[in-house]
Amino acid sequence: MINFSSKNDGTWCYYNEDDHDQGGVCLRELSTDRYEQIERITVKTKKAFKRGIAYNDVKTDEKLANKLRWDYCIVDWKSTGLDGVELECTKDNKVKMMKVNSFIKFVADEIEKLSEMNIEIEEARLKNSGNTSPSPTEIKKV
Repeated sequence: MINFSSKNDGTWCYYNEDDHDQGGVCLRELSTDRYEQIERITVKTKKAFKRGIAYNDVKTDEKLANKLRWDYCIVDWKSTGLDGVELECTKDNKVKMMKVNSFIKFVADEIEKLSEMNIEIEEARLKNSGNTSPSPTEIKKV
Protein backbone atom coordinates (compact mmCIF):
# COMPACT_ATOMS: atom_id res chain seq x y z
CA MET A 1 0.00 0.00 0.00
CA ILE A 2 1.21 3.49 -0.80
CA ASN A 3 0.64 5.79 2.13
CA PHE A 4 -0.02 9.33 0.90
CA SER A 5 0.52 12.21 3.28
CA SER A 6 -1.53 15.37 3.54
CA LYS A 7 1.42 17.15 5.17
CA ASN A 8 3.33 19.65 3.11
CA ASP A 9 6.16 20.45 5.51
CA GLY A 10 8.86 20.81 2.90
CA THR A 11 11.92 19.04 1.55
CA TRP A 12 15.53 20.04 2.09
CA CYS A 13 17.35 20.91 -1.11
CA TYR A 14 21.08 21.36 -0.53
CA TYR A 15 23.40 23.65 -2.42
CA ASN A 16 25.89 20.76 -2.52
CA GLU A 17 24.44 17.25 -2.15
CA ASP A 18 27.86 15.94 -1.14
CA ASP A 19 28.29 18.50 1.65
CA HIS A 20 25.12 19.49 3.49
CA ASP A 21 27.14 21.77 5.77
CA GLN A 22 27.31 24.23 2.87
CA GLY A 23 23.63 24.89 3.45
CA GLY A 24 20.38 24.56 1.64
CA VAL A 25 16.77 25.57 1.44
CA CYS A 26 13.71 23.72 2.73
CA LEU A 27 11.08 24.05 0.00
CA ARG A 28 7.53 22.95 -0.60
CA GLU A 29 5.28 23.05 -3.60
CA LEU A 30 2.50 25.58 -3.72
CA SER A 31 -0.66 23.63 -2.87
CA THR A 32 -3.86 24.28 -4.78
CA ASP A 33 -5.53 25.46 -1.57
CA ARG A 34 -2.77 28.00 -0.91
CA TYR A 35 -2.78 29.09 -4.57
CA GLU A 36 -6.53 29.78 -4.38
CA GLN A 37 -6.08 31.63 -1.08
CA ILE A 38 -3.39 33.86 -2.61
CA GLU A 39 -5.61 34.49 -5.65
CA ARG A 40 -8.48 35.60 -3.38
CA ILE A 41 -6.13 38.04 -1.63
CA THR A 42 -4.37 39.45 -4.68
CA VAL A 43 -6.92 39.43 -7.51
CA LYS A 44 -9.71 41.99 -7.47
CA THR A 45 -12.50 41.85 -10.05
CA LYS A 46 -15.15 44.47 -10.55
CA LYS A 47 -17.77 45.05 -13.20
CA ALA A 48 -17.00 47.85 -15.56
CA PHE A 49 -18.62 49.28 -18.66
CA LYS A 50 -17.03 50.52 -21.82
CA ARG A 51 -19.24 51.94 -24.58
CA GLY A 52 -22.24 50.32 -22.98
CA ILE A 53 -20.69 46.83 -22.83
CA ALA A 54 -20.13 45.18 -19.46
CA TYR A 55 -16.85 43.43 -18.74
CA ASN A 56 -14.84 42.27 -15.75
CA ASP A 57 -12.03 44.61 -14.83
CA VAL A 58 -9.40 42.34 -13.23
CA LYS A 59 -6.54 43.82 -11.22
CA THR A 60 -3.82 41.58 -9.80
CA ASP A 61 -1.27 42.69 -7.23
CA GLU A 62 1.60 40.63 -8.70
CA LYS A 63 4.15 41.94 -6.21
CA LEU A 64 2.07 40.79 -3.24
CA ALA A 65 1.19 37.50 -4.97
CA ASN A 66 4.88 36.71 -5.54
CA LYS A 67 5.75 37.65 -1.96
CA LEU A 68 3.03 35.33 -0.60
CA ARG A 69 4.01 32.47 -2.93
CA TRP A 70 7.69 32.62 -2.02
CA ASP A 71 6.90 32.99 1.67
CA TYR A 72 4.87 29.78 1.49
CA CYS A 73 7.26 27.79 -0.72
CA ILE A 74 10.45 28.69 1.20
CA VAL A 75 9.99 27.02 4.58
CA ASP A 76 13.50 27.51 5.97
CA TRP A 77 17.15 27.71 5.00
CA LYS A 78 20.58 26.97 6.45
CA SER A 79 23.89 28.73 5.83
CA THR A 80 22.36 31.24 3.44
CA GLY A 81 23.61 34.78 3.21
CA LEU A 82 23.62 37.89 1.09
CA ASP A 83 26.71 40.00 0.46
CA GLY A 84 28.71 38.24 3.18
CA VAL A 85 26.01 38.43 5.85
CA GLU A 86 24.21 35.27 6.94
CA LEU A 87 20.47 35.80 6.92
CA GLU A 88 17.77 34.36 9.11
CA CYS A 89 14.86 32.88 7.18
CA THR A 90 12.20 35.59 7.64
CA LYS A 91 9.56 37.07 5.34
CA ASP A 92 11.64 40.20 4.78
CA ASN A 93 14.82 38.21 4.06
CA LYS A 94 12.95 35.94 1.65
CA VAL A 95 11.97 39.06 -0.30
CA LYS A 96 15.63 40.20 -0.31
CA MET A 97 16.87 36.79 -1.48
CA MET A 98 14.24 36.54 -4.22
CA LYS A 99 15.90 39.56 -5.85
CA VAL A 100 19.13 37.54 -6.28
CA ASN A 101 19.11 35.79 -9.66
CA SER A 102 21.25 32.81 -8.64
CA PHE A 103 19.07 32.16 -5.58
CA ILE A 104 15.86 32.47 -7.60
CA LYS A 105 17.24 30.02 -10.17
CA PHE A 106 18.21 27.51 -7.48
CA VAL A 107 14.82 27.73 -5.75
CA ALA A 108 12.84 27.57 -9.01
CA ASP A 109 14.86 24.58 -10.29
CA GLU A 110 14.41 22.69 -7.01
CA ILE A 111 10.67 23.40 -6.85
CA GLU A 112 10.36 22.14 -10.42
CA LYS A 113 12.16 18.92 -9.40
CA LEU A 114 9.79 18.54 -6.44
CA SER A 115 6.74 19.04 -8.64
CA GLU A 116 7.97 16.35 -11.04
CA MET A 117 8.46 13.82 -8.27
CA ASN A 118 5.79 12.08 -6.29
CA ILE A 119 7.63 11.43 -3.03
CA GLU A 120 5.25 8.80 -1.70
CA ILE A 121 5.37 6.72 -4.88
CA GLU A 122 9.16 7.08 -5.07
CA GLU A 123 9.51 5.87 -1.47
CA ALA A 124 7.23 2.89 -2.18
CA ARG A 125 9.28 1.98 -5.27
CA LEU A 126 12.48 2.14 -3.25
CA LYS A 127 11.01 0.00 -0.48
CA ASN A 128 9.54 -2.56 -2.91
CA SER A 129 12.76 -2.85 -4.89
CA GLY A 130 14.60 -4.13 -1.82
CA ASN A 131 17.31 -1.58 -2.53
CA THR A 132 18.62 -0.09 0.70
CA SER A 133 20.96 2.41 -0.89
CA PRO A 134 19.46 5.81 -1.67
CA SER A 135 18.45 6.40 -5.26
CA PRO A 136 19.48 9.58 -7.06
CA THR A 137 15.85 10.68 -7.03
CA GLU A 138 15.30 10.07 -3.33
CA ILE A 139 14.45 13.27 -1.50
CA LYS A 140 14.98 13.95 2.19
CA LYS A 141 11.64 14.91 3.71
CA VAL A 142 11.39 17.13 6.79
